[in-house]
Amino acid sequence: MRPVRVIDTGPRTSAQNVALDKALLMACKEQLIPDTLRFFQFTSDCVLLGYHQIAEQEVRLSFCYEQGIEINRRLTGGNTVYCDESTLGWEIVVYREGLATGEQLETLTMQLSVAITRGLNILGVDAQYKHPGTVEVAGRELCWVGGTRHGNAVLYQGYIRVKDVNIERMLYALRIPTEKLKNKEVDLFSKKCTSLKWVLSEPPPLASVKWAIVEGFCEVFNAAATPGRLKDIEDNYYSAAYSEASSQEWVSGQSEVINPEHYQLRDTSKEQAVVTVSIAMDVHQQRIDAVSIAGDFYAYPLELVKELEGGLCGIMANPGLIRKTVNDCFSKHQGYVPGLVPDRFSQTIIRAAEKLRFLDWGAYPEELNEITIVGDCIAKDIFKQPVTPLLIPYCAKDRGCKFRYIEGCGRCGKCDISGAYILAEQYGLETITIQNYEMLEEKLENLKKNGCRFFIGTCCESFWVKHAKDFERIGLPGILVNVDNSTCYDLGKEQEAYQGSFENQTRLKNELLLRILQGLSNYSGEALHGFS
Repeated sequence: MRPVRVIDTGPRTSAQNVALDKALLMACKEQLIPDTLRFFQFTSDCVLLGYHQIAEQEVRLSFCYEQGIEINRRLTGGNTVYCDESTLGWEIVVYREGLATGEQLETLTMQLSVAITRGLNILGVDAQYKHPGTVEVAGRELCWVGGTRHGNAVLYQGYIRVKDVNIERMLYALRIPTEKLKNKEVDLFSKKCTSLKWVLSEPPPLASVKWAIVEGFCEVFNAAATPGRLKDIEDNYYSAAYSEASSQEWVSGQSEVINPEHYQLRDTSKEQAVVTVSIAMDVHQQRIDAVSIAGDFYAYPLELVKELEGGLCGIMANPGLIRKTVNDCFSKHQGYVPGLVPDRFSQTIIRAAEKLRFLDWGAYPEELNEITIVGDCIAKDIFKQPVTPLLIPYCAKDRGCKFRYIEGCGRCGKCDISGAYILAEQYGLETITIQNYEMLEEKLENLKKNGCRFFIGTCCESFWVKHAKDFERIGLPGILVNVDNSTCYDLGKEQEAYQGSFENQTRLKNELLLRILQGLSNYSGEALHGFS
């Protein structure tokens, strides 16, 4: 039987726990410690970002600071996780030579999920493993598994909800649209997750939960557990890691690359996971000078994305060269991103660079990131279809307008909608007010069914990021122009959000929209490439 050391480091701050994650991984990489299973908890509520996520895009920072909710960043990728003091965290670090292929890592992920499931079964919980790395009870998520690799050292970790989490507090902390912060929506979120308390009526003692998890690991991996403690070498690694994990730079993570002398270009795709690429480009030389890649994906090894960003810097913005650089990086580092192929990264980078074409259609350099290309479209076909829709959000209408929640416009001039309607009439567009995502999906599907080949719309970037995969699934190409001011993804007044009424008013970028329409109406036609 393979020996495994079991340690319990107890409640710690989020920064301390992240520092211990890194200390164990570094020590394991150097083969200074045995295979180790660690249990841990948190001293207060916290939000843990995935390794590649951008804090300001995933978390309501001001709310967390006001409420004393800690924010930190895991070494593992994936979505943002909300933990409270009752959450039981676990992680395992192992040294395995040759464990690098996607198939091998998927197998290990499944085995670890089965081990957790088996431990929960011992407690009397009818838990089931669900691909790619969650454990559910009666269709509700109880815990999840995610990992990373550094050299030949592999770290996997997860979190088990022992008691019921405060769903409303969690949704406020995460960047969930305020329209979802209604009593009904909170109840729906509550039904998507569960806890040991909910399943067993009374949460079992933590010691019993830990024992059961250890038993599950030993059974699945044919291992022999031995109680242990942190070694001096791990304490040394921890000291250095804590300085990093407690810094604001670590928590904030990557941001858009900034170079005032270059064009700043950004694009987001969402397949199995969100990938957002920000590049600084020297247009005269057609050269990529800086790259930042973010998202909620898992990446093996840990340094894969940084190596990819470094390899892309300085190359010509040629689609073939971009694809070769990305593929070479994945091959060299035995890169693996569950659910995503290397070409998804290439396509997102290429699509960001293609936004330069909007300069020919009236957009200013600083406005390029206010435009999103949806799908593949042909510019010459925009005005050669029976109806070209102009989709506008209801939140851009005046807060006191009788048309705010219905179709129509009184042309009173109190908001930007009047200008949008005038533009629509000038260019023969059909204006449609969108009240919510469900309505948007219904409209797009009906438009496509009735022969529409292209749409023009306005929405906030957060809405696009959340629903990029849905736009791709529907398959109707188009152009989206960003809106100004706070949106339903910004917290605003808590009481109004609690009541489920988004009372702010966004601003449409009608001048940009006008210049794009003018440019497109005079354009001879060329493909705009979005998803492909």
